Amino acid sequence: MSPHAKAQTVSVAGHRLRLTNPDKVLYPATGTTKADVLAYFMHVAPVLLPHVDGRIVTRKRWVDGVGTAERPGEVFFEKNLPDSAPDWIRRVTIQHKTHTNSYPVFSDAGALAWAGQVGALELHVPQWRVDRHGMPLNPDRLVLDLDPGPGAGLPECVEVAKRARSLLRELGLEAYPVTSGSKGIHLYAGLDGTYDAEYVNRFAKQLAQALESELPDLVVSSMSKAVRGGKVLVDWSQNNANKTTIAPYSLRGTLEPYVAVPRTWRELTDRLEQLTLDQVVARMKRREDPLAALGRAGPADDRLTQYRSMRDPSKTPEPVPDSLTPTDGQSFVIQEHHASRLHWDFRLEHDGVLVSWALPKGVPTDPAKNHLAVQTEDHPLDYGTFEGTIPRGEYGAGEVTIWDAGTYSWTSGETARKSLRPSPGVPTEVSADPARSR
Repeated sequence: MSPHAKAQTVSVAGHRLRLTNPDKVLYPATGTTKADVLAYFMHVAPVLLPHVDGRIVTRKRWVDGVGTAERPGEVFFEKNLPDSAPDWIRRVTIQHKTHTNSYPVFSDAGALAWAGQVGALELHVPQWRVDRHGMPLNPDRLVLDLDPGPGAGLPECVEVAKRARSLLRELGLEAYPVTSGSKGIHLYAGLDGTYDAEYVNRFAKQLAQALESELPDLVVSSMSKAVRGGKVLVDWSQNNANKTTIAPYSLRGTLEPYVAVPRTWRELTDRLEQLTLDQVVARMKRREDPLAALGRAGPADDRLTQYRSMRDPSKTPEPVPDSLTPTDGQSFVIQEHHASRLHWDFRLEHDGVLVSWALPKGVPTDPAKNHLAVQTEDHPLDYGTFEGTIPRGEYGAGEVTIWDAGTYSWTSGETARKSLRPSPGVPTEVSADPARSR
């Protein structure tokens, strides 16, 4: 995207998104523009998305930039997904004790691009995910926020982090450090989802108190500012079900574009420093994600394995998500596909994927006449809004457009549901529905 263009519509992960004011400076101290932020989000999408996938995302927005030390930019804390947001961003409604919020869940690079477009520099997520119905699950990770008080800094946080690592290992948990992009270090540990947030929060508090007992001159577990001078607060409270933590690889709304960056333990030395956007991009050219073990499940464990094996996301505009997003929706789409031979693709949403058939003889328009349908590999839900040109030499090369879309309903209960089990390559027949035919 040219930084001098005023506005343009682009395709990101198969979604169309209007981008405006790419040359707007969001970080005056470094001259970092909205275009730079968008480029960063696209660059880190493969490593960032696993750490937000399935989690509600709250955002801190600096619409006109972070400003300067003398004149800080105005910041908006946003929980609800606005009505103006694209309808392809997943929306999850969470009932709290006294109110209800409708949050977004980011599952692809398109959602990150939208965040950059609206100035949502900071992405915050809880330690739990939601299931296919949008219901909160038990936490799958624990976090300790090591926050240095006045007179303390990263070297003190490193010392506390190393002791916390030893303590967690004694309890059978491996710790992973993240420089927060602000002042301190976040320590993560993976959980198996056995215990609820209340239990995990109490457990984290006990860990903080144990560290305070072992390192009384260095650690404090109380939130009181009066006792924090020269010490590191081990903030355990972010394990509360209602709390969130800056997502790994998220930007910070600091004067310079610092990032919350996963680090290796070897990096935790006296020379440790917070890293900026440009530094993170440079290090990713030669490093794997040190926090990958705590990301989402690998692609081999779901129904999109065959789909992924047939596509290279660097060569095709088709959506190629790292994991599926379980839903119980009942959408359908019919796509006209000008490949080596013109055909139509018929897809039904089921169990988080689009179960798919190729219709080589087209969509039937006469209820008395069936057409051949050959089941193909399951497709991701995002394919339901995909239109574009698959490049020559790639699988299914040719133009794809949406011929029809909507929702469907079951007509024969469990029998119909069982018919949607994946059986690629198996021919069947499809009938016309006079109400849907063109």
